[in-house]
Parts: sequence; structure tokens; C-alpha cells
Amino acid sequence: MKVASFGKLLLSIMVFLAFLFSFQADRTQAAYSFQAKVNADVLNVRSQPGTSYSIVGKLKESQVVTVYEQKNGWSRIVYGTVKGWVATQYISATTWTGYVTATNLNFRSAPGGSVLGTLPKGTAVTVHGNDGTWLKVYATTLGKTGWVSGSYVSKQKPATTTTVSKVVLKANSNIRKGPGTSYAILYTEKAGTFMDKLGESNGWVKVKSPTGIIGWVSGTLVRDPNSVLKGKVIVLDPGHGGYDSGTRGVTYLEKTLTLRTALELKPLLERAGAKVILTRSSDSYISLAQRVNVSNNNKAQAFISLHYNAYSSTSTGVMTFYYNSSKDAALAGLIQSNLVATTQLRNMGSRYGNYHVLRENRQPAALVELGFLSNPNEEKLIATTTYQKKAANGIYNGLFHYFLTR
Repeated sequence: MKVASFGKLLLSIMVFLAFLFSFQADRTQAAYSFQAKVNADVLNVRSQPGTSYSIVGKLKESQVVTVYEQKNGWSRIVYGTVKGWVATQYISATTWTGYVTATNLNFRSAPGGSVLGTLPKGTAVTVHGNDGTWLKVYATTLGKTGWVSGSYVSKQKPATTTTVSKVVLKANSNIRKGPGTSYAILYTEKAGTFMDKLGESNGWVKVKSPTGIIGWVSGTLVRDPNSVLKGKVIVLDPGHGGYDSGTRGVTYLEKTLTLRTALELKPLLERAGAKVILTRSSDSYISLAQRVNVSNNNKAQAFISLHYNAYSSTSTGVMTFYYNSSKDAALAGLIQSNLVATTQLRNMGSRYGNYHVLRENRQPAALVELGFLSNPNEEKLIATTTYQKKAANGIYNGLFHYFLTR
């Protein structure tokens, strides 16, 4: 009885150990794995890693197996019902290309490990294997191997990959060979430059310049361009109106052209997310005090008064006025420089001007003279749709650069 009982106990232990071994094997199979292709005519699959162990199956050339473990020149594989060990020299790892489906996918040092960077949607990665639901990938945009969640990687190439994430430089910036100040400087790019965003790593952003140069810039020096004007309160003040026609050209009235410019500029700013308020939207008279009240009451972050100039029949150019140098000069200067760049009219500079809408305004304010109606040739130019669009874009660009660091 005692011998029989001992035998049953021994059998139970053996069954348990077999179960435990099987459980452990299944756990190991769920760990890091990758695909490999047989590169021998016939490859023996053995029960354990070594030529002295029994052959449990055979594989043919080009058959693809899943590799779960490698040690001492041997690989533990599964192919259908065939499980065992093969000599590693007779298989070669296969990879596949995946595409990021998340808006920004964390790129980690290990499964669930620290974040090394991010990969934008649509980024192609080379997948070398997996650890459960985690994929081991090589990201060309970051130049390194790491781990990502397999839930956000697809074998199907996105239908459209034309949308590229952009950043804009807030200041003149050194573009470096790698993500850190220890890397050499490739060149210096000027503030306001839009660049393609290719990836991130340790607080640095991988960028591609408009000329195609790829490098790295500190994340503190870039900004999402979509955020620059978003939510900004901007008051546009079309000068004159109603019985106050302003200056006159041969054909056009100043009050007519200032409203045209404001209505051209307003949608540009609104598409960028700004809240735009007009002091007038029709041919109506608004007093100077009322115009200033619109700015102060709405706590405008920028007030732009639009005008056209008059002096002589040969006068030409654009100029921008400010009253308070500490509050207004930066705004006026950026609008002036960007207006000159888009309109190509003579640069008459930004300068001090003692005007009511500037002097009584508690908010940052500028008054813009957009050309001379007293010059018949310039009048014809500034009345064209082409010029109106250029003027609107110039003021828009000036406001964009003004808010870029605010």
C-alpha cells in the first residue's frame, strides 16, 4: 500500500511538473519574438539546443518560423505543430514595415519603459519583433531602435501621408546634428521659419528646413504655428467712414479702401483662431473715442487702425505709427517690416505718431498707412484686389510674428 501510494504521488508530481513546464513554455512564447526564414535546404528541429538531442521535425528552405528564444547558437522556434530548437546560423530574421496610427506615439526604451521620443501619425517603422503587445522597432526619423505599443502600428500604409506636422521657430536658432548641445551646429535658422517636424527626443525636435536640411533644435525654441494666433483678441479699425470720407484719390475714397482691407484681413485672422472685432463693418461714422473704447472694453491684445495716405502726386510707400514705445513699438515694427516684404512698396519705416486712437489706447496699438492716394499711379495699384490681398497678408504676418513669442 505504501509503495503504491508513493507511486501515485510520484506520478502526480511528474504530471504537475509537466504542466508547469508547459505553462512556462507558453509564457516564454508570449515574450519577445520575431519572424525568421529558413535558409538551408533541410533544417533539423531538435528537442533541445544541441546536435546530441533527438530530431522532432524538419523544415524546408524559405519556410517562415517564429523565434521565441536564442542561446548558445540555437533558436527555439514554432512552425505550425513543429516546436523545438534549430541552429541559429540556418535562419535569418525577417522584418516588416509598420505605420503609426496614433496622432503621436510614444517611443520607449523597453516595453512600458521610459519615453525616448514621439513618432507622428503616418511615420514608417521597421518592426523586428515583439514582446506581447509591444513591438521592437527601428525608427529612421529618430535614428534608433526602441519599443512602441503594437495597438498603434498597422501594416497598411496610410491612404494619405501628405500632411506633415509643422513647427515655427520663435527665435534665431542653432540647428544641430543631434538632440543636444553636445552635437555640432549645422547652421543657424532665422526666427519665424516654418519647418517640418520629423520627431522628438529628450526635449529636442527633429526638423527639416524649407531647403531640405534635416537637423535638431531645442524644443524651447519652437512652437506649433496653429497656436500662435488662437484665441487672440484683435481689433481692426477701418479708418474714417460715413460722412468722413478721409483722403481722396482720382477715383477712390480712403474710407472705402480701409474697409476693403479690413474685410480682406478679418477671415485670415479668424482662420488662424483669432477673435476679430471691427470698429465698423459698413460705411458708417464712428468717433475716435468710440474706436478706442472698442479696444479698451474688449481688452484687445492688438489694435490695428487702417489708413491710406496723401501728400504729393509723387509720394509713395507704406509706414506704421506707434505712440508708446514700450507698449506699441514692437507691434508697429513687425507690421511694417512684413508689409514691406509682401507689398514691395517703399519702406517709410515705423515711427512715433501722436494720434488719438494710439494715445488714448491702453492696449497695444498701431496705425498703418498703406499707400498714397494722392499719387495716381499708386492709387491704381493699391485699389487692385492683388494689392489688397498682399496688404492683408503683410499685416497678418506682422501679427503672427508679434504673437509668436507672446
